[in-house]
Amino acid sequence: MSGQEFTVAILIGGDSSRMGADKATLLVDGVAMAERVSKAAHDAGASEVLLVGGTQKRASGITGQWKKDLYAGEGPLGGVITALKSASHDSVVVLSCDMPYITSAVIASLVPPLSEAQATVGRTDRLNWMCSAWSKSECLQSLQSVWKRNERAIHRAAVLLDVVEVPVPAVAVRNINTPEDLAEDTDPTNI
Repeated sequence: MSGQEFTVAILIGGDSSRMGADKATLLVDGVAMAERVSKAAHDAGASEVLLVGGTQKRASGITGQWKKDLYAGEGPLGGVITALKSASHDSVVVLSCDMPYITSAVIASLVPPLSEAQATVGRTDRLNWMCSAWSKSECLQSLQSVWKRNERAIHRAAVLLDVVEVPVPAVAVRNINTPEDLAEDTDPTNI
């Protein structure tokens, strides 16, 4: 869709403590959440889909290539760095596995602005750093540098970068974090 080759990295390594079960493989409308994100990535035209973190066993039922998180247990910034190091392409979209309603259009919209910025981030009423895109050549060194200074928050690491905000529908980045979120959930894209 974007006309440019890009990688999508789906972070599947969280401990899902609020859910009490593995969110990556949790079924929403009969499909694992991470598989739903992977399908949207493929539909968006990603030429590579990486599954970052967790275990290879967890990733085995999800379409994509598993990559061990180089900074397991240290939060999503480590997952972003791992994704950038592992990606075959300069443009790398990073998504969390718990956004089952992400669309191919949202994913594709994050890539073109990278021609004029170092990173993009999905914007609803707030910035959604787990729906972002990064130029590997422009961002990796900066992110590694702040990591070495013990920064673990993506939003604070990104202040050093030229970031473009991309408007996205709130439903597309809605997280399923708790059993209550799942119980009250109906696919809002079908309403």
